[in-house]
Amino acid sequence: MIERAPNKRLQDLDVLIILIVFFLAVISVVMVSSASRVNLTGDPAYFYIRQAFWFMIGLIVMFLVIRIDYAEYCQHWKWLYGFGVGMLMLLSIAGHAANGAKSWFQLGPVKLEPAELMKIILILVLARLLQDAKTSTSFVHFLKTLVLILLPICLVILQPDLGTAMMMSSIACGMIWAAGIPRRYLLILFSLAGAGISSLSMLYFARKDWFFSIVHPYQWERLTMFLDPEGGKTGAGYQLYQSLLAIGAGQIWGEGIFRGVQTQGAWIPERHTDFIFSVIAEELGFAGAGLLLLSYFVLLIRMIKIGREAREPMGSLIVAGVLSMFLAQVFENVGMTMSLTPITGITLPLMSYGGSSILSSMLAIGLVLNVGYRRKKIRF
Repeated sequence: MIERAPNKRLQDLDVLIILIVFFLAVISVVMVSSASRVNLTGDPAYFYIRQAFWFMIGLIVMFLVIRIDYAEYCQHWKWLYGFGVGMLMLLSIAGHAANGAKSWFQLGPVKLEPAELMKIILILVLARLLQDAKTSTSFVHFLKTLVLILLPICLVILQPDLGTAMMMSSIACGMIWAAGIPRRYLLILFSLAGAGISSLSMLYFARKDWFFSIVHPYQWERLTMFLDPEGGKTGAGYQLYQSLLAIGAGQIWGEGIFRGVQTQGAWIPERHTDFIFSVIAEELGFAGAGLLLLSYFVLLIRMIKIGREAREPMGSLIVAGVLSMFLAQVFENVGMTMSLTPITGITLPLMSYGGSSILSSMLAIGLVLNVGYRRKKIRF
């Protein structure tokens, strides 16, 4: 029987995490407003009003998620997994194409991205499958789990959306590591990944026509541009070059909100979504960007604390999955704006514009708070 926490245990909620989420939400709305004032729509309020709306919905969802014991979500992992995979398959028929990828459902004025929801489902599925240390160390069980991981990742790659597939892989690797899977199994996993990368590399040099039938040319350009940001200032190189100019222009204290030359001049493409960090660095400077990264750092530290104090391995694994997701997204998004990592189109969690991204992040935070809320066994 799954225990439900009485309502009087409000003190068990992690208030610091909630405060950080509110802080990031306010900064996000302000910076999206600054980034979207020029040359995006005729209405300068369009994006930040929608961003504020999605945060309000996200906060409601976050607190609703806390009300039900996280173990109940994991008990229904088969239904959740089937729903998530089914939505990804349906994209090939009814999906909306945007930026070269068929990854959205267009529902009137709203766009929903099933892959964002699938990240949360994957966390719940793996938490259920890897919770038993004895079972999870079985090689047969490991292979079955691996198949369940690879299916949604492959479906996302086919959209094609390599960035989200990378984030799902990061979630899986983080949770597998946290579950204490024998290192020899991880060695097999990394060997398979290495073999796949080596095969693609050989194909690139031997038959480029075959290679680019698998990896689209624009994807290859985005993935390799960070190796030589000065080599190309058009196409994907233009985006990265303008991002570097904006970050450099911010210096210590920034040029001021609504005053960034690169931002307000509309020189940075996708500045309200993928490259929102460039806007923050230009207008708030090193101080503002540093404060943002410090907020993420504290958020991750609080997650680690909750994961360690979880009442059972399932709760710890859920936190490990959310931690891996946030860490990978922040590292990749910030890195790509500074030419440290490939450009993959990954959003900065709780900061970039986008309803699906905000909802998935708030769902994830809700699960972490849920684990923390029930970290102590209830005594009667």
